[in-house]
Amino acid sequence: MCLTHMMLSLGSDDLVGNSLGGSESPSAQKGFLDAIQSLVIYDNERSTSLVEDAIEFALDQIHIMPPTRDRLLRTLKALLVKGIVQAIDYDENHPDFPMSGDHLNRFAKKWLLHSLLWSFCGSASWNIRKKFGDFLLRTSGMILPNEVSNLADYRVRVDNGEYELWSESVPKIEIESHKVTSTDIVITTTDTIRHSDVLGAWLSSRLPLILCGPPGSGKTMTLTSVLQSMQGIVLASLNFSSRTTPEIIMKTFSQYCSYVRRGKDIVLEPSESLGAQSWLVIFCDEINLPENDSYGTQRVIMFMRQLVEQGGFWRDDNIWIKINRIQFVGACNPPTDAGREVMSQRFLRHAPLLLVDFPARDSLMQIYSTFNGGMMKLFPNLKGETEALTEAMVEVYSDIQSKFTPEIQPQYFYSPRELSRWVRGMYESVVHMDQGLTREELVRIWAHEALRLFCDRMIEETERNWCEEKINQVARRHFAGVDHDKALERPLFYSTWLSKENKRVSREELREFLGARLRVFYEEELDVPLVIFDEVLDHILRIDRVLRQPMGHCLLVGDSGAGKTVLSKFVSWMNGLSIFQIKAHSKYGLDEFNEDLRLVMRRVGIEGEKVCFIFDESNALGSGFLEAMNALLASGEVPGLFEGDEYTALMSACRDSASKDGIIVDSEDELWRRFTSIIQRNLHVVFTMNPSGGEWKTRSTTSPALFNRCVVDWVGTWSTKAMAEVGKQFTVQLDMGDAESVGGSWGIGEGEILMEKVQNAFEGIATGGLRQAVVAALVTMHDITKVMANECANSSSMSCRTFLSPRDYLALIHNFVDCVKRLRSKVEDEQLHVNAGLSKLRQTQENVAELKIALSSKKKELREKESLANQKLQQMVNDQNIAEKRKDEAEQMSEEVNKQQIQINARKEEAQRDLDEAEPALISAKAAVKGIKKRDLDEVRNLMRPPKNVQLTLECVAVMLGEKKTEWTDVRKLLSKADFIPSILSFDVDKLTSRQIKLVQDNYVEDNQSLNVESVSRSSKACGPLYKWAESQIKYTSVYNRVQPLREEVSQLEEDAKIANDKKDNLEKEVAQLEGSIAQYKSDYASLIRDVEALKSEMIIVTTKVDRAESLIKSLSHESERWSKSSEGFQLILQSIVGDGLLMASFLTYSGFFDFKARLSLMKKWRRSYESEL
Repeated sequence: MCLTHMMLSLGSDDLVGNSLGGSESPSAQKGFLDAIQSLVIYDNERSTSLVEDAIEFALDQIHIMPPTRDRLLRTLKALLVKGIVQAIDYDENHPDFPMSGDHLNRFAKKWLLHSLLWSFCGSASWNIRKKFGDFLLRTSGMILPNEVSNLADYRVRVDNGEYELWSESVPKIEIESHKVTSTDIVITTTDTIRHSDVLGAWLSSRLPLILCGPPGSGKTMTLTSVLQSMQGIVLASLNFSSRTTPEIIMKTFSQYCSYVRRGKDIVLEPSESLGAQSWLVIFCDEINLPENDSYGTQRVIMFMRQLVEQGGFWRDDNIWIKINRIQFVGACNPPTDAGREVMSQRFLRHAPLLLVDFPARDSLMQIYSTFNGGMMKLFPNLKGETEALTEAMVEVYSDIQSKFTPEIQPQYFYSPRELSRWVRGMYESVVHMDQGLTREELVRIWAHEALRLFCDRMIEETERNWCEEKINQVARRHFAGVDHDKALERPLFYSTWLSKENKRVSREELREFLGARLRVFYEEELDVPLVIFDEVLDHILRIDRVLRQPMGHCLLVGDSGAGKTVLSKFVSWMNGLSIFQIKAHSKYGLDEFNEDLRLVMRRVGIEGEKVCFIFDESNALGSGFLEAMNALLASGEVPGLFEGDEYTALMSACRDSASKDGIIVDSEDELWRRFTSIIQRNLHVVFTMNPSGGEWKTRSTTSPALFNRCVVDWVGTWSTKAMAEVGKQFTVQLDMGDAESVGGSWGIGEGEILMEKVQNAFEGIATGGLRQAVVAALVTMHDITKVMANECANSSSMSCRTFLSPRDYLALIHNFVDCVKRLRSKVEDEQLHVNAGLSKLRQTQENVAELKIALSSKKKELREKESLANQKLQQMVNDQNIAEKRKDEAEQMSEEVNKQQIQINARKEEAQRDLDEAEPALISAKAAVKGIKKRDLDEVRNLMRPPKNVQLTLECVAVMLGEKKTEWTDVRKLLSKADFIPSILSFDVDKLTSRQIKLVQDNYVEDNQSLNVESVSRSSKACGPLYKWAESQIKYTSVYNRVQPLREEVSQLEEDAKIANDKKDNLEKEVAQLEGSIAQYKSDYASLIRDVEALKSEMIIVTTKVDRAESLIKSLSHESERWSKSSEGFQLILQSIVGDGLLMASFLTYSGFFDFKARLSLMKKWRRSYESEL
């Protein structure tokens, strides 16, 4: 009946969505159904059809989830619809040559077998699929082109109705090197093509569907790839956990959908901003994780069932809401895995189910050969190593996956994600190498990444050794022609801190560099001293490697106090990442946590900040915390975190941020995808967890993304060497007393073994000393307590278990240091008190002796000062007499100097008066000469026979200028000189000799009555001023020469006055010096008198003190003997302080964890260990 109904439905439904109402179905649709009618439904009621036999066969097989007849038929119908649509599309695309009867018959029957295989056994293993395929071929009589293959290896071609191998449709893909780290690239394989074809049919039917398979098998990637290839799809990713409720679905609706009223109905459908007629596909990862409630129901699954069956839900205001264009798809691990719930058949009957297993070896080789080939394009010389590199990776992965399983430890889960991380890690290591890459370095990087991915999460030393040896063996087998000893030499350390490239570094270089940076980090960021030991270096590099990679998240698993958070902060600080931690308090709840998440997501997605989110398991105050972090790791978003106005504001900020980056985004869906992609790229989450307790092994089942999306680093607890390093560092400045300086033997007998345990921490230092013994005792006492804790845990009398961690060991060290300091301080205070008394007595005796000596010396000093005071007084009187005499002489000399100065001034005025009368005429004459024009002068010079007055004037000037020849030709030469006029203007009267003056007066000025200024000016404009100058100059010279004796007299008077003035100044200086000496004598005398009086007073006081001190010393002689004996006893007490401090610190640190009986036992063991050490 069901099959008949299905066939009728297929015949009447409008499968392509473009047929007119009431019209007939396409011929291809009818022909397809006619061709398979006999295989689906037999006319004879006694016989069964192929489909009926197939469904019975399939129901008898083992599936990943129990199948139901209803689900199998729904799945079959969806695949048949796809086949019919392909036939219809073929006819529409080939109107001239539509499918013929034979062609359509072949295609329909083969498509039916294809549909039966994937709809009935898509949820079964490959072995069952092969078995079911053989059954279908045998029952239907179909024959495959190759008998060796099975039905699952073939697809059906619509163009000829024949079989074709899926592998022939796999394209050869090469990627560019920069695409190696892209997380959205899907390498096409036979599996991905098969799965995409089936999933496309189910998605087109708008049925809910589920992909089931182990983590890392490619479920999400395959489904996302198919959805992205379909038009009009908006994908919303949810990550379920054990505590997921229907609220997560409602939050997703509020983010992506809006309510629309249509008539009387209220419809919930995707918002118009996501695109017209778009479908919202809600992808529910880990869909079978939610726990059953008290009624045995998965509430969120039942809510989804209601949405699928009833097409709506009741809102809080009791209004029925219909949903439109919303589809659910899911992915999950097999229900047999720990923590998985068996999903209700009431929901599964609506959902086609596909089992996606790990890719086969051939697929892995194909996928990672493509990635490695892209990486090797950076180094063409190594392109030939691509195949060997891929084979080695796949072999290591396969061997480790088979040996270490989650049953041993929850983190021992290996999926192809490890191979992807391996490739990305190698690419990040080599992409910036400018000097090329050798084969040895390639192998070394390959081994380094393998150790990080596989070995770092292992717990036991034997497991790590096996892993390292496996990596070495595979490298030697696949990489020929390489110096394996050099390439695989340990330790394998790579870092970008010492150079711009990711280069190999030695432990010593790294220790020195990180030591310097840790000191800066300690001063700037963290007020906690850090100790560098080998394990710290290992974990720092491991965390750094993860945080440098895109989508790099880390899960650090170790005991409390092992340094997980501190090292994460340090590496983040080194890489320039901002550190974010939630600040939980008593009222901190899910609302506050969501607000913190919104804050950090805005910082990363909008402001572009790179952030390291450190999340400790103690921060998970509720199931919603881990559920949100689970979703954030899986998809870069938390469903329902941004709603209403917050979502609107976020979109506006995202649009502004994209605009600043020069990116134009049209739809909100694209903005949201950009926002989440930035978060996935720049937000790094570091989880810190403690493996102690019962919750560790359940984390992988309740929050699988912690293991699937994070690189696990097993920090564990500190080794003995690490504890010794820490103990040495924190006790190196501790004062151990005299025992350390005098030497001795420690660690005798059983203690020698304990000393050897910490000997590695004292390499390069004198071993066997007291400090090594103290560190050995600290480590031993911690170990003894740890053993006791384990013994008590197995005891029925203990109600709870104590887990000791490095934090307790640090507390032991701090208590020890504090106890030793307090004990030493107390003893030293008492000793100081006694010694102070003895010292006071000795000091008093010494002081009395010193005071007696000082008293005699002060008497002598008193006599000397009195004598010196008398001498100063005598000198002061003598100098006073001399000063008064010199002062009288200076006053007389000052009067003589004043008289001489009056006489000098009178004679100066007399001489200057005559000169002042002659000088204006000379100045006027010079001004006239300066006004002589050159053409007038040239006119005179050009005269061959000048007028007499002109000739005489120029001869006079020539004589005054010192010319020896005064003929007219010589005068003309004088006139032609460029400095003729300047020489007249700058004429120096002192250069005129008496002969020149007399010659000019006799021949040109005084005795020649016809020669004057007026007559010369009439003869020549140029010569008039020259004559005036000569006449004025002669008159001025005459006056100047006449007053010369007077000037000489003035000069002599001034010289005599200067001598007298100097003598007066010398007398005044002498007087000033004498007065200064007298003042100093007065001061010295007064000081000496004061000293004398002070000495007399001091001698009286000292005498009194001496008398009293001698009386006190005599009365305390018996107390001095008693205090001396007490002081000697303190040395014995100081020698036992270190041992007492160890016992006290151990008791203070650990005794509170145990009952009275256990404390007594511990004290005995501690004391025995202490005695063997110290």
